[in-house]
Amino acid sequence: MSRDEFLLEIDEILGLCPGTLRGPEKLEELENWDSTALISLIAVAESQNGVRINPDQIVNCTTVADLVRLAGVDGNSA
Repeated sequence: MSRDEFLLEIDEILGLCPGTLRGPEKLEELENWDSTALISLIAVAESQNGVRINPDQIVNCTTVADLVRLAGVDGNSA
């Protein structure tokens, strides 16, 4: 999964228009960032990238870009 695809997945999880998130957004400022979104993000990372993420790791993230790095997503192409 590419970085852009992962960002689109986060947009969908949070109920945002596709292409809304770019990376520098602060998680605490995202209206729908909650425990359900956290679990959904873990599921996407594991199913699409094979990356195991612990919820405690996500709690330490402050921006969308932190989530991208945690999920092991890199680059803009598939």
